[in-house]
Amino acid sequence: MTRFISDNQQELDAEWVELMLSARSKGLTTEEVSKVLRILQEQGQLIIKENAV
Repeated sequence: MTRFISDNQQELDAEWVELMLSARSKGLTTEEVSKVLRILQEQGQLIIKENAV
């Protein structure tokens, strides 16, 4: 397993690093990735609320 270390010597989650590298290679900006993650989070919350009823 590959370990990723940040500039300030903190270990980074390998799956997140791979996700961000993939997004960058596709030309996505940080803002676009944030927007997608926000939408997915909101949809996930909606699904949880629907299942709770």
